[in-house]
Amino acid sequence: MRTSIRQGLCGATLLLTAVAMLLAPTATRAQAQNKADLQVQLKLLLEWWPGVYDNNEQIVRQSGGGLSTPTDQPFHRLRTAFTRVTLPALGANLLYVEEFRDNEPTRTSRIRLYALSIDDAERGIRVRMYSPVAQAALAGTWRDAARVEKTTAADWQAAASQCDLLLHYVGAQFAGSTLPRSCAAGNRAWTDFQTIVSARQHWLRHRLVDARTGQSTWELNPGAHFGWVEQTKARHFRCTVNHNAAGDMTRTEKLTTIELDDQGGEADIAWPDGRTLTFIIHRRAFASPSDREFVLYRIHEKGNRVVPLAYAYAEDTALRFGLNLGWFYILCAPADVRTPGS
Repeated sequence: MRTSIRQGLCGATLLLTAVAMLLAPTATRAQAQNKADLQVQLKLLLEWWPGVYDNNEQIVRQSGGGLSTPTDQPFHRLRTAFTRVTLPALGANLLYVEEFRDNEPTRTSRIRLYALSIDDAERGIRVRMYSPVAQAALAGTWRDAARVEKTTAADWQAAASQCDLLLHYVGAQFAGSTLPRSCAAGNRAWTDFQTIVSARQHWLRHRLVDARTGQSTWELNPGAHFGWVEQTKARHFRCTVNHNAAGDMTRTEKLTTIELDDQGGEADIAWPDGRTLTFIIHRRAFASPSDREFVLYRIHEKGNRVVPLAYAYAEDTALRFGLNLGWFYILCAPADVRTPGS
């Protein structure tokens, strides 16, 4: 996990600590938590969790780099949106969850409603899951919480309480899972769903386990050997695009404004000469210095991802970054910070 590389990946250290503590006896955890702690933790989790998460960088790594042809083996690209919603009939602390594959919003793979509450007995945060009665009717509502809030309790079906997630705050992150052998999937298998949440990370893995042999019979990512889907919370950027046909950078004029995020976000730009250019942003962790991430951005002719026209990068804390080729000039900033001329 990384909130920065140092905080999160400490690599597998925090992850292994979280999983070990997750599997520790309940009594051990109970000694470390009281009611006040749990209330603070629930508030923190509700601040951290909402957002859009993507495992684009995991796909980049397994494909051999940002200019390589992306592969979905063993992990496919998964984007997950968590949106805070209000639906009092199902609880006071609700998150609407929508996942889709391959950066295609129409490829919805999972929709859930998470109801979060304090579990005094387990000294943790309990997550009750609800599935929509009609999933197709809700596809795409992660962009519009009001549509979810127009549903009623009758539009949702609660999972069995044995399938609740139990989250505990361990090592500056929340680690949780369904209880082993409790969430039955028929008479012959049980569901094993695990997740880890931090300020900018969301990891998950999901499988079915044969109740007799203990072997996996299905995994979210076949061939990944129950590996984690490693998602990072996306930051949204607004970019002003300027141009000058003669390449005179002192006389560029505004062409358009585009919006995209830093987790493999892409935006096409219709160029005055008839071409279509594609601007791409993603984040990379370079080996040196090892404790930093960088925003890497590049411009391509649409359809040619192998050879960019130009690329550059900025530190992850940069509030503005840009690329100026004279004929092409782009300036980006977080969506809550306006760029000049936008």
